[in-house]
Amino acid sequence: MQRYLRPLLLALGALAACGAAAWLFGWSPHVRYEHLRIVGASRAAVAELRHLADLPLGEPLVLLDLDAAAAGVSRHPWVESAEVRRSFPDTVVVVVRERQPVAIVFVDGLFLVDDSGEPFVRARPGDLDHPYLTGISPALAEAQPEVARRVIREGLAWLGVLQAEGGVPEADISELNFDSQSGYTLVLRNGGEVLLGFADRGRAARLALLAQNGVDLSRPQRIDLASERLAVVTPL
Repeated sequence: MQRYLRPLLLALGALAACGAAAWLFGWSPHVRYEHLRIVGASRAAVAELRHLADLPLGEPLVLLDLDAAAAGVSRHPWVESAEVRRSFPDTVVVVVRERQPVAIVFVDGLFLVDDSGEPFVRARPGDLDHPYLTGISPALAEAQPEVARRVIREGLAWLGVLQAEGGVPEADISELNFDSQSGYTLVLRNGGEVLLGFADRGRAARLALLAQNGVDLSRPQRIDLASERLAVVTPL
């Protein structure tokens, strides 16, 4: 009899321990959701992220749907990605990665653009210190949104190569204008213009070569690099 009783008692003890643990980590008032901590948010308002997370206070911490909370937080226009985790006994931690604006696109208003080429939020007065992408009409953005996105992505690629290979600091760039007939034109803050044309980004290196050979980019002038063989420099 004792031979069977001991294993039975051990099994009952294990079940009781499991039940106690389940109660402690699931239903105990000491491990219920009471606090939300948000890490990494500087542009997204905490109150907005809390609303989008939509986590009911007082619920058992282990029963919260953290995937749904992360998806909700990710709907905020400034949030690129979100990770949500539990921090026992009563806290949920939301770690957000915010979008980084790299340019401003003008399409029926000013919108910030991230490095993926996606306009994500209207620009505010404090957000205007970025290069502008212009020339995309509202009609094009509405009728052919993928074409408009491609123009933006190519414009960002131009800005990157102009800084990396063309020797043009971002602080000197005012605008990159797109025209369906002539391509891209760089407008400098001093009023100078550089006609770049379309896809041949090797022209950025030609611009750097011109600067090395005495063309002063700090002076307002029009530099036509659209031709494959010639560079025409005209003072403004």
